Amino acid sequence: MTDLVARPHSPSSSNTGIALQQVAASEAVLGVRLDYMREMAELGSPVLARMQALTALNRDTLPASALAGDIRAFATLGAIMQDDCGECVQIHINLDRAAGIDAALLQAALDRRIDDLPADLALAWRFGQAVAANDPAMDELRQQLEQAHGRAAIIDLGFSMAVARFYPTVKRAMGYAQSCSLVRVKAA
Repeated sequence: MTDLVARPHSPSSSNTGIALQQVAASEAVLGVRLDYMREMAELGSPVLARMQALTALNRDTLPASALAGDIRAFATLGAIMQDDCGECVQIHINLDRAAGIDAALLQAALDRRIDDLPADLALAWRFGQAVAANDPAMDELRQQLEQAHGRAAIIDLGFSMAVARFYPTVKRAMGYAQSCSLVRVKAA
């Protein structure tokens, strides 16, 4: 229970410097500014380390899965597009491009031209949108995905979508998600 007790925290300059270097490294990889994380680093907030651990759990250290990465990417993109007006979507697009997902398919999803996607990716994107919106259509979409990919895939998708939606919530709470930005898909 002691983890739930708020404690005053004063950052040391060396810890702050290290945290700011980590934020800068993340910005370079993700291709966007992370001002909200920079503020956490400057204030010495322990939340920053927790967020970094959550990110690692979701993207960097996912064990091998029977679920194709593009299915996860499109379900997550569908979910995050419900919650975010730009930067978090841009991060997902940048990571998905780095993972080799086709730029034209990502652009189609961003443009909501879902009929231009292969059927499995369209299903995943629609599922992400329905889950994020708490749309009753998610039940039918879940059944289709489960039939095609198995129950373990649904668990995987649920975790990935929940983590993706976490960041816009933190940004909104801190006042950093106030303006829309254009999302760009790099061709190569």
